[in-house]
Amino acid sequence: MLRYFTFSVFVILLFSHCTQEKPDIRVVCESLPSGSYKIKWETFPPMDGIVKIYESTVPDSFNLAFPIAETEIKNGFRDVFAMQSNKRSYFKLVFNKKHSYVTAVRTISMQGLFNFRDFGGYYTANGDQIKWGKLYRSSSLANTTFQDAKVLNNLGIKTVIDLRSERERYYEPSKYFAPQNYNFALRGNPPHIFADAILGGRKKVGDVRLHLQDVFISLIEFNYDFLEQIFDILLVKDNYPILINCAGGSDRSAVVSALILAALDIDMDQIISDYMLSNEQTDVSTYLSNFLENILIKDDPEIEETFTAMYRVHRGTITYSFEKILKEYESFDNFFTTALNLTPKKREKLKEILLY
Repeated sequence: MLRYFTFSVFVILLFSHCTQEKPDIRVVCESLPSGSYKIKWETFPPMDGIVKIYESTVPDSFNLAFPIAETEIKNGFRDVFAMQSNKRSYFKLVFNKKHSYVTAVRTISMQGLFNFRDFGGYYTANGDQIKWGKLYRSSSLANTTFQDAKVLNNLGIKTVIDLRSERERYYEPSKYFAPQNYNFALRGNPPHIFADAILGGRKKVGDVRLHLQDVFISLIEFNYDFLEQIFDILLVKDNYPILINCAGGSDRSAVVSALILAALDIDMDQIISDYMLSNEQTDVSTYLSNFLENILIKDDPEIEETFTAMYRVHRGTITYSFEKILKEYESFDNFFTTALNLTPKKREKLKEILLY
């Protein structure tokens, strides 16, 4: 009887151990005005114990012998000072010596470039995370300053994918070149074609929003060949780190970025959040300067509001486009395989490269 009881207890304990799920942990990093960082986390279910924080200027290599800070997991955050002030800092959090996650500040401050940010840190449904320091997006490299170039070199950029037209590259040539540079002049309806109609009062905010939906989906539907080639570049491990750029980093780069996130099985809420970040990273007045004199002459707030809408991103733009894809292809799996020749095998390879 005792022998049977002991065996039963062993089976129950073994079963409990085997079915114990990995905790769901979300980590974010924010820069503070003081030059320090606030690192925050949430765990599901709530955890007790200690979290240790390590710093590195290389996202794939941390010295785990020397944490820069530690605190109780239940505190939910810790402010830290970076030890390397002249380079970008990445932080690894190790929870109870078992579960580790890397984080960094998503947006990177530049002098001439804007809308510059890292793809890292987004989560898949099973808790995998996009690697930090592998894939970036930005505005045109025509505005690169000497200081910006130093930052790009410190990031180790190996490959640049420029999505601008030949005309844009001719009149505003890039001032930064990586070891590998690819040009894909994405075809589509330009967002500024309504300028005269807006100045004439014939197009309003609603018209612009509908037009931007057409712009986004056209950048997908007219460029299956280019998009396939871009994914082929992403499938080569030695090409990383990669920087994708267009003029403002909020239309063509946004399309490619959204498709990459979808191919990695990042959920729609996170894809939309990444897309909407462009509004925080873009100074619309930069675009309005070309029309500012006419706007002032018109002295019409509605015209200015309409121009502002034209150079901002809108949630409905991306949701409309993705809904149209799903309506035509029934699933993103079918879309990637049929339209872009991104087979399940290729997507698995992409995940091996970009997820941990």
